[in-house]
Amino acid sequence: MCGLAGLFIPRNATIERADIGAMLGVMRHRGPDGTGTHDSADRRFQAGFARLAIIDLATGDQPLVEEDGRRVLLGNGEIYNYLELRADLAPHPFRTSGDMEVVLPLMDRDGDGFVHRLNGMYALALYERDRHRLLLVRDRLGIKPLYWSRTRAGAILFASEPKALFASGLVRAEVDEESVSAYLAHGYVPGERTLYRGVARLPPGHVLTATADGTVEVSRYWRPAPAPDLPTDPAAIAPYLADLLGDSLRLQLRSDVPVGALLSGGLDSGLVVALAARWAERPLATFTVRFEGAAVDESPLAALVAERYATRHTVIDVAAGGAAEHLPALAWYCDEPLADASLLPNYLIERELGRHVTVALNGTGGDELFAGYGRYFRLPIEARYLRLPAWLRRGVVEPMADLVSPMTAWRLRRAEKFDLDRGGYLHDHSAHFPPPMRALMGNRQIPPPPAQRRFFADFAGPADSGALCADLCTYLPDDLLTLLDRTSMAVGVEGRVPFLDHRLVEAALAVPPEVRTAGGRQKALERTIAARFLPKPLLTAPKQGFASPVPAWMAAGLGTLAGRILTRPAALARGWWTREGIERLLAHPERHAYRLYDLLMLEMTVRLHVEDGRREPPTEGLEAFADAA
Repeated sequence: MCGLAGLFIPRNATIERADIGAMLGVMRHRGPDGTGTHDSADRRFQAGFARLAIIDLATGDQPLVEEDGRRVLLGNGEIYNYLELRADLAPHPFRTSGDMEVVLPLMDRDGDGFVHRLNGMYALALYERDRHRLLLVRDRLGIKPLYWSRTRAGAILFASEPKALFASGLVRAEVDEESVSAYLAHGYVPGERTLYRGVARLPPGHVLTATADGTVEVSRYWRPAPAPDLPTDPAAIAPYLADLLGDSLRLQLRSDVPVGALLSGGLDSGLVVALAARWAERPLATFTVRFEGAAVDESPLAALVAERYATRHTVIDVAAGGAAEHLPALAWYCDEPLADASLLPNYLIERELGRHVTVALNGTGGDELFAGYGRYFRLPIEARYLRLPAWLRRGVVEPMADLVSPMTAWRLRRAEKFDLDRGGYLHDHSAHFPPPMRALMGNRQIPPPPAQRRFFADFAGPADSGALCADLCTYLPDDLLTLLDRTSMAVGVEGRVPFLDHRLVEAALAVPPEVRTAGGRQKALERTIAARFLPKPLLTAPKQGFASPVPAWMAAGLGTLAGRILTRPAALARGWWTREGIERLLAHPERHAYRLYDLLMLEMTVRLHVEDGRREPPTEGLEAFADAA
């Protein structure tokens, strides 16, 4: 888990210098254990690496440079199956005992197909001097980030975070207006685009190839698809998936630094701990976070799991509040706006974990594999509405609703999308700014098509499984995994996600819907799996999450600060909302608190990275940003 940065200059392009030191400097939180740099003899490849040491503490420094600079490798993340690969590649004379070096002999043997042998979370940059070629590779599920841009001279600049690109001195931070509209639609900027003009995100499961003449090709090497070898006997599916998750944990427990697990009272983290305890060489360290004043306390449920598996369990109490204090720094660490209000509690959790361990297992991905969200099921009220004749719905009810409440009319119209446009249905059930809300706040941008629609259409299988795939390709990497990466890396913690072993993902997508959600129940199959491992109270407990009390934040003063920040002249001049629109939102915080939060995170991102070009996380709270011109 580290930060990488570099510049590749085609043979026909003018040589320029990237400020590699500055690029690493703005990512020092990603790699507090040391830095390394490399310049090729002709200066057409320049690279740097900031390291968080996890495996091979003594000889695992990067960049990894072969004799005379023939090849140079930088790798952020972990290749979990490196021991198996090293054994398979024997008698290759390895110079390190780490995980990343296996890429080089593997490429000698398998060519560019080496990516299919890797099991892990990684972003790789591999430079070949003789061919003068650069490969950028991102792991299958998008657990680790990688961004790139072209300079004016035609070079390829890349880094683990967008702000590192801006620190290079070769790329300016400028807002892409279409991406603003995409953010309002999704709560994140989906796909290859980012908030910034000319800055691209390498998609999950893709390779970028830049050749000597400056040609750049981005190609896909993996996509979520049903595994062909899932057991046909429904009774055999649960133990089969449990074994896959167990093997994922066997690999992901590999570390030369302390490993712990975040243990809530839910199924996902409970299963991670239960199966990890089988493979851990010593009692597993587990951590439960208890938020002061929270409506739900899951620590008693977590304690049941900790007791059953004799873990070294710690309950961490975190004080409530602090949103106005922390949000500027979080906007800086995130680089791009995230409408996910669980950003702050997750950051506080990772910060506390960092005081005990360097690696933390968590249950991210379980909801996408086992149908843990309500949007995977048609709402009962929608089913009742659709029993009305179509002429009555479209000709009478919806036009009348348009006159009284445009938002109600919009909700009525989305009901039939469950059958006709499942990707659009998924999107609509997570959208904060559908057309009626855009009109309310004065936004005139044209909403983009739902990102989920394309991935749902591309999935070859049942519609219910296609919905999971759509989220695996959009919401998971662009929201949840981005949030995990930024909050954990901000405090030097490596977050590992055992549910996202690609073997388990493929197997879960092959499960028949009637087995996955038997009886129409969310996570029915996962509950069957968990029944072997977890105490009964966890199996029947309602789903919880790290929900932030945003309405309470707004009532406690955040709303006033948000209003001042969002209505300053520079913010209004962009035309994304109007003063009257913000006042309408502020007038009903009980309905619009989360929307105000979304806009605040967008504004702070632009403020810090575009207007101010901050090279350090701000130490001041929102009050300092409230009245500046």
